[in-house]
Amino acid sequence: MTTPNDPFTAIAPFYDLDFEDYYDDVSFYRSLAEYHGDTILELGCGTGRVAVPLAQSGLKVTGVDINDAMLAVAKQRMGTRRGLSLKRGDMTSLDLKQQFALVTVPLGGVQHLASVEDFVDAVAVIARHLAPGGVAVVDIEAPHRDDWDPTPQPLVEHWTKPWPGGGQVTKLVSVESRPAESMKDITWHFDVAAKSGALKRVTTAFTFRTITLPEVTLAGRLAGLRTVAAFGDYEFTPFGDFSERMIVLLQHDEEPLPPYSTLAEAGEEEA
Repeated sequence: MTTPNDPFTAIAPFYDLDFEDYYDDVSFYRSLAEYHGDTILELGCGTGRVAVPLAQSGLKVTGVDINDAMLAVAKQRMGTRRGLSLKRGDMTSLDLKQQFALVTVPLGGVQHLASVEDFVDAVAVIARHLAPGGVAVVDIEAPHRDDWDPTPQPLVEHWTKPWPGGGQVTKLVSVESRPAESMKDITWHFDVAAKSGALKRVTTAFTFRTITLPEVTLAGRLAGLRTVAAFGDYEFTPFGDFSERMIVLLQHDEEPLPPYSTLAEAGEEEA
């Protein structure tokens, strides 16, 4: 069994198996780029699942991640095509001395941060890199009632998929919530069965923070940003009690609301 010093180095080869057919958010970001502009900063770009197809569609994307193994997969995926710049960096302290029309943190990236202070720092980094007239997107797993139940959940098999060379890999997941800290302890096991019959388990464990909409709004306020929309999916459906995602869009204070703003729809524009 292999347990890496950081959560994602050892599992980088398996990571894209989780999201190999997941492209809904890519179209969402393309739609925003059509309105706000073609320069994008993605914080927590990982293996380039989002950054690479955006760059391939002609957008100018800078992807930042703290993990070298994940960045190596992204670089391989992009190949020799242009349009994507990959950088190693920490989303809580990054300063590229450059601004972008879109600043994004896809698919729960901020939920891996260790503390509330780290989250506040990350939103400040977002504000620093957001150009006038631009929009920031923080995509979060919506809070769920299980997040507040401290009862350990049983180990669950998520999927079994083919593995190069004729074998297969199975992903198993266990989750234990710590409601008093708004955290979950998550363990992933990847059981690899080679064609030869050899078995190997690769394990990683990490924490995952539960974040609410008021917390995002407050962190934005501290950074000079305001929440202009909250969606529950990538079809611009307003966020609600039964939403699976919480996709929060922020912009600099005092700028006109974009046409898709849920504040504008509800007549809640702030003074």
